[in-house]
Amino acid sequence: MDDVLRRQWEHLRAWLEEEDVLGRADLATGLGDWTVGDLVAHLGLGLRLVQGIAEAPDGTVPITLREYVAAYPPAAAAIAGQTEEIQAELGDDLLAGLDAIAAAAFAHLATIRSPVVLGRRGPISRDDYVLTRLLELVVHGDDLARALDVPRHPGDPEAVVTVATVLAVGYGEVTGGPPPGAARPLDWIRLAGGRIPSEDPNLPLF
Repeated sequence: MDDVLRRQWEHLRAWLEEEDVLGRADLATGLGDWTVGDLVAHLGLGLRLVQGIAEAPDGTVPITLREYVAAYPPAAAAIAGQTEEIQAELGDDLLAGLDAIAAAAFAHLATIRSPVVLGRRGPISRDDYVLTRLLELVVHGDDLARALDVPRHPGDPEAVVTVATVLAVGYGEVTGGPPPGAARPLDWIRLAGGRIPSEDPNLPLF
């Protein structure tokens, strides 16, 4: 799973530069009052948090990925504040700052060998934690693509399918059944993340 995360980051990072995303940093994203520049900085927060995980003691029982990401909405204000701090810290050289954060994140991840880790939202399996980072990169990469209205998508195909599958499992954890319909992976990700309105009371998942 580490390799899928790295490929998604490399795919997204190249796309940020090739599409001159920061040249349109002031555009709205449709996510509250966040701009494109804010969302790019938020990518850095998602990767920096990797440096904070630690190996859990033997016998630690992990929560599920769905339970982990369900803690995001109540922490929205804190997450916004941390994103502002990263944005101020990195200043005008945002992409170079993201590169440094990503390098440190992957270096730290390589040192973590235990099957369960201690993350900010609680204990979670190492693989599921990596999936939370993958989810962040895929979902927010899609947010950027929609905000900029560009045809080329920043999602690595394997990463997109992986995230869609994981979110389908999370939906089944809540409902006991599969997601309704046969939506394309990106459409399902948007539904699960509340980017597309739904009358399903079990959505969004995060």
